[in-house]
Amino acid sequence: MQRSGEMLPDQVVHVADLRMTTEGHIELPGGLRYRLNDVAVRHLSAALGLRWNRWFASASGEERAEEINRRFSRTPGEKKIRAWMDRDGQADGIARAFLAPSFTPIDDHRIFERVGTMMKGLIDEYLFTAVQFTDSTTHYTAVHQEPFDLDGEQLYPGFHLRNSEVGASALSLDDMWLRLACLNGLMVRVGGKRSLYRTHRAIEDDQLAAALVIAVGRLPERWTASFAWMQSAKRIIVPHPDDAVAAILGDSAEVPKALLEEAQRVVLRDGDITRFGVVQAITLVAHQTNKDPDVRFAMERLAGDYLAATPFPT
Repeated sequence: MQRSGEMLPDQVVHVADLRMTTEGHIELPGGLRYRLNDVAVRHLSAALGLRWNRWFASASGEERAEEINRRFSRTPGEKKIRAWMDRDGQADGIARAFLAPSFTPIDDHRIFERVGTMMKGLIDEYLFTAVQFTDSTTHYTAVHQEPFDLDGEQLYPGFHLRNSEVGASALSLDDMWLRLACLNGLMVRVGGKRSLYRTHRAIEDDQLAAALVIAVGRLPERWTASFAWMQSAKRIIVPHPDDAVAAILGDSAEVPKALLEEAQRVVLRDGDITRFGVVQAITLVAHQTNKDPDVRFAMERLAGDYLAATPFPT
């Protein structure tokens, strides 16, 4: 809610009416000036057909402004500009995104207003263990207060809510497991579906609240299925666990090669050559070596997909 108080009103403007200053600020009709964060730079680069960092690495402020203003003047259509307050006072705000005028975000404050007013009794059973922000996404992790026992290990089920107020991802709520011993996280899709997945479009508050209540309410039934996969995975040997790690992470553009290779080293070092061991190696690296919450999200989701493919013993 504090973050929402720093959001400036969205501005919908014709691209041709925008101007870049020599300081690198964007000037809107009416005189508002915004600094640009990295997400806004990427959005502008895509809209104007630019390779920003490569083209402007050695350009002066005047040269950059001249090229971008030339492209602004030739670009049709409108953009919705989302911005924060500029705490440093260098400009009137910080542009965080350039989006289609029809983009209708489901902002975080709307979600948690619904949680606070309509889901309090349901959410009281959970403890929030992590809240992480990037320029493009927000991540909220909560676990239920009652753990599951897996061969003497405590695993806490819960949920991971990811959102983007700037169009980088849909609103999603995934089944989450926290391994107490190492604080690894794991996201599992039961039946191949997430508990909640909604692209950003107009939705009434009552509809949003109903979707959240349904998503959280059906989690316990889904935990039973994913816990059974874990029990089975603990007993299935993987002859070449490093190859399994490569197969799980290798095709993902979101996971750097260095983290894939680290997960391979970890699974061989730790010596747990079960399917569960493969999952734990990936989630350990996602938590301990990696610092990017979006990369962690990708790794924990891929590990969960591998777990969900675990066959039951016959």
